[in-house]
Amino acid sequence: MKEMFKRDFNTMSIMLIPIAVAINFIGGTLALSLRLPIYLDTIGTILIGILGGPWIGGVTGFLSIILKSLQDPVEMPFSLIAAAIGVIAGFLARSRMFSNIAKTAVSALIIAVVAVIASVLIRVIFFGGFATSGTTVLIAGLMAAGIDFWPAQFIGQVVSELPDKGISAFIPYWIIQNMSLRYIVKFPNGRILVEDFKQKLEKKEGE
Repeated sequence: MKEMFKRDFNTMSIMLIPIAVAINFIGGTLALSLRLPIYLDTIGTILIGILGGPWIGGVTGFLSIILKSLQDPVEMPFSLIAAAIGVIAGFLARSRMFSNIAKTAVSALIIAVVAVIASVLIRVIFFGGFATSGTTVLIAGLMAAGIDFWPAQFIGQVVSELPDKGISAFIPYWIIQNMSLRYIVKFPNGRILVEDFKQKLEKKEGE
């Protein structure tokens, strides 16, 4: 594990951290300002997790939400979820789960399921079920419509997390698909990603 941790933090990955954090901050601030029922604050985390690996993905996710909490302190407990998302994205990438659209969709679903469960628990434990995101408005609306507390929490979170994690997984996938292979290979997960590119190219040429 120590070797894996050291491998994740190569020069290219470390240089990408501020860019990934900025992407998260911009997306998260936009969603919070507009009270959108999605978050958009893990796009950079998943991007660096795919390229750099699980540990740098986890650190980036944690730092992103800690910085975001300076603007909205309610966000601080959710830094643990962001860290988990970075770690999961890194391990999924090393299992070649971002090699095509179908696998990316499965990866987004896995991340969304983890996020739903963890978010509901944190929301209820720390805030009684209501925080400051647009999801709170959705949950309140569901409860006003007669849905009980716990079903409303999970339904609201599912409605938020599925599109959010879909967007947050496919944007990095699209970015990486359009990156230079010479640049990608410099990252810790670069060899895996380049191999996937070559396999797809060979398959297309063989058709």
